[in-house]
Amino acid sequence: MKYDISKNVIEFEVEREEDLYVLYLIIDKGDLLYGWTVREFKTRKHEKGERRKIYICLKVEGLEYHAFRGSLRIRGVILEAPEWFDGIIGSHHTIEIIRGIRYKLVKESLDMEYVRQILNMFSKGHARALIISIGDEETTIAIAKMFGIDILASVQNKYSTSKAVDSDRRTQLEKYATEVVKQVKNMVRQDDFDYIIIAGPQRVLDYVKDVLTEGLKIFNKPMRTVYLSEGGLAGIYEIQNMAPDVLSEVLRLHELKYVDEIFERLVRGRTDVAIGVEEVERALEKGAVDRMLILDEYFKERGEEMKRLVSQLVKTGGSLIIVPSATSAGDKLRGLGGVAALLRYELSEQE
Repeated sequence: MKYDISKNVIEFEVEREEDLYVLYLIIDKGDLLYGWTVREFKTRKHEKGERRKIYICLKVEGLEYHAFRGSLRIRGVILEAPEWFDGIIGSHHTIEIIRGIRYKLVKESLDMEYVRQILNMFSKGHARALIISIGDEETTIAIAKMFGIDILASVQNKYSTSKAVDSDRRTQLEKYATEVVKQVKNMVRQDDFDYIIIAGPQRVLDYVKDVLTEGLKIFNKPMRTVYLSEGGLAGIYEIQNMAPDVLSEVLRLHELKYVDEIFERLVRGRTDVAIGVEEVERALEKGAVDRMLILDEYFKERGEEMKRLVSQLVKTGGSLIIVPSATSAGDKLRGLGGVAALLRYELSEQE
């Protein structure tokens, strides 16, 4: 999500569905939301109206998710609208947050620490993948996370390969790959990501894959190789747009790991785990929650209840993980009631 914060104003633009989780946690009843919307406009009382795009200010009365549509709708009363649109001020309206459109949110009081912690939870509470997209002339290094893909750097190939014979081409590409590894080591830390994706066209990867995997072993992270039609920045776009299953498969392993950890603790009879809303809420009250897992469909459909839990989590510095329902991790978490937590320490039944 693109956003700017100043005093009690947040200007934002949604880039993907995950951003809606953040907005749901930040937007409250009584806030003012400015943005473009569509409203039926009638010139005469009984005639069929024409739908017009207008810019309005909405005083927020409520928020709702539509789980199957992946949308966030903001309900409220119109306070400001174009002068030519008679009779609209004071009427009820709903704005559906749309990707790529800039909105402005005005709050009576903006708790910056709360906003920072919410953003921090969503950026660190989910898996991140280091992507090395290597091509003949350029390599792009990026981090894929819940908020999207951040481009870190571009490494140019200083070693000519276009006219080289096969043996020379291998040598030159291996030198090139060694330089890429050096740049990666200088650029990222071990705790910056959870997985490594090495991507590029087969004509390049067949020569450099061994050099890259050997050089990146120092990070001690799982690696996956993905063949693309192009490397460099074009390869990043290809992963993002043409092969989303690559990212989702890798990143969701992270969520499965934590769900499996819950089951493992339960099997061992440990009490440093909480299952269901009531148990999790008790653990939150004691500041015992390290990681809280919520099934995405629960987060959307039981919004107020989930928002209350997350607000408590923010105060105690725990991590939030939203688990997609259409995954094996989601199926397992649903069997536990849709909400669970890994605790910092064991709690007795009396606590």
